[in-house]
Amino acid sequence: MNCARCGACCTSFGVCITPDDIRRISKATGMLPSEFVDTVQDYPGRERTEPALLIDGGMQILVLRRSLSNKCFFYSPEGCKIYAHRPLLCRTYPFKKGMKDMRSRACPSEWAPEGSEREHYEHDILLYEKEIAEFQKFAKEWNSKGGGSLKQLLKLISRA
Repeated sequence: MNCARCGACCTSFGVCITPDDIRRISKATGMLPSEFVDTVQDYPGRERTEPALLIDGGMQILVLRRSLSNKCFFYSPEGCKIYAHRPLLCRTYPFKKGMKDMRSRACPSEWAPEGSEREHYEHDILLYEKEIAEFQKFAKEWNSKGGGSLKQLLKLISRA
C-alpha cells in the first residue's frame, strides 16, 4: 500500500524545515525565504529532531508558513504546489529510522511504500538525516553567537 495523498499531513501540523529546504524552495519558486518561512516557539518533549534556533531572544523552530486556513502555505486541494521541491520532512513523512518506524498522528492508516517508491523514501531518509546533522552544527554555531533576528538568519541561510 502506498501513500493515499490525502493531505492530512499537510493540513494537520506545521512543517519543520532545514536551511537546505529553504534554499531549494526559494530557488525553485523564485520566492524570498521571508515569503514562506515562519517560526514557532520550541517546547519541551517535542517529537521532531530539527534543532531550535535563538531568534529574537527565544528558542524557535523553522517551519513553513501556514495559510489563513491554517494549512501548509504550499498546500492546495490538488496537492502540493511545490511537490518536486518539497521539504525533506515531507518527502520522508511518516517514516523514521530507515523506514523501520512509521509514526504518524496524521495518516489515517499505516502503509509502506513499495518498489521504486520505497527506494525513493530510503534515499530521501538518508539525505534528510545528513541535512539534520548539518543543521544541528549550524544551529549550535548560530546559538553560541547569541542568535539574531529571523531576517538576519534568512539572509545568512540565503548566502550559504
